[in-house]
Formats: sequence, C-alpha cells, structure tokens
Amino acid sequence: MASGQRSPLREKAEWLLRFAGMSLATPRDFRRLRLEAHRWLDPDGARPLELGELRDVQAHIQRGLKALHRKQPWEHRVQGRHVLLSGAKGLHGPLSRRFETQRPSDRYVVNAMDVLTEVGDRLRTCKRPGCGRAFIAVKRQEHCIDCAKAVQTARVASWRKRNAQRVRDLAHETYVRRKRRESGRRHLKIERRPRKG
Repeated sequence: MASGQRSPLREKAEWLLRFAGMSLATPRDFRRLRLEAHRWLDPDGARPLELGELRDVQAHIQRGLKALHRKQPWEHRVQGRHVLLSGAKGLHGPLSRRFETQRPSDRYVVNAMDVLTEVGDRLRTCKRPGCGRAFIAVKRQEHCIDCAKAVQTARVASWRKRNAQRVRDLAHETYVRRKRRESGRRHLKIERRPRKG
C-alpha cells in the first residue's frame, strides 16, 4: 500500500473511535454526524438515525470501549435474525449473509462491533499514563497520535538539553550553508561569535 493511503477498514475504525468522543450537543453537530454515521455504520440502511437514537448508539459504543479496556466483554442485546441469501445461481453462486434487527440503532451498534472485530490486534489503548484512549495502531505503535507527539517533543527537548553544544554546532553549520548559498561563495568562512556568560 502506498504511503499516506489508508484502508477503508482503518478509516472506518478511526472514524468510529472519533465518533465515540464527539459532541452531539448542537443541532449542527448532530446534522453532520447523522449523515457520517449513516455512511460509515449503516450505508444500506433505510434512513439516518434521529438525535436520540444516535446518542444511544454513541453511548453503547462508549460503554463497549470501556468494557473492553477493563478486559470485560462488550455485550449488546438485540432482537434480530440472521439471513442467508443465495447467489445469482442459487447454491452454485456465492452466498451472502445479513443480520436484520428490529431497531436501526441496533444495526449501527452491531456494525460498529464488527468493524472493531475486523481491526483485530491493531485496536490498542494508549500506554501513556493518564490517557488510556483507544486508537488504531500502525505496526508497534504504543501511543495515540496526540500522546506520540507529546512523547516525541519531550524526547527531543531532553536530547537538546543533554547535547547543548551539538545543537549550537548544528545551528551554526546550517547558518553557514545558507549564507554560502545566498552569497554564491562556496568557501565563505563565518566565524562564530563568542558566547556570552
């Protein structure tokens, strides 16, 4: 897969985790999320959910993620039926299955559970103390994107503090290269100013 491209499953799973933490407080939030949720969680469904139904789905997903974080099962009771559909050639064609529920919101929750199941061991919890956010990992990733940035920033700051002279040397070398390029003189010498204090 080319760099920068994501699989449809990964995109759906990442949207699902963002949805779990999104606000449904204003009508504008609801209108936007209503259509997104319909597209991601029930594209074949008859209609997008109403506000109360969408809040119910979000609450189920939030509770489910918390249960999984505590190493407990995520349960969602539904009234429905499994339907097995024959292919174009009957038993000679590929069969497909469908799970039909009485309430559309149940279908959203079941589809969300299926998405997270398909993601497999890439669904992880951030290991940074105090975070615990669920995320979809790339390779051996241990932190969510926000915490990974913070950890990297702290790591760089610590390195810069331990290697202050090296940081100054690198900054001077960069300055000299820029001045040589600007002046067109390849052997331009620039003396370093003595440090104060």
